[in-house]
Amino acid sequence: MELLPAIDLKDQKVVRLTRGDYNQVTIYSDQPLEFAEKWIDAGANWLHLVDLDAALAGKPINYPIIEKIGKFLSQKGKKFEIGGGIRENTALEQY
Repeated sequence: MELLPAIDLKDQKVVRLTRGDYNQVTIYSDQPLEFAEKWIDAGANWLHLVDLDAALAGKPINYPIIEKIGKFLSQKGKKFEIGGGIRENTALEQY
């Protein structure tokens, strides 16, 4: 079994929603790349990234942050998956 720590992004911050409610947000960090680094340092081989803003907008919103995290993970030989707002080929091609 492989566990994938999740990093949910909203307003360029690492967050958790209470029961999926965008009005009930707990902010864990305003430094998503550092948050990803902590998971890798803790032994994670994969990360699950979710762009919550994109899930609402239907297009990538936090792409620059996801790109930075993706480059970091690639340099470390780690993998990631992305969810949120990927509804068209243009978003898929951007990622």
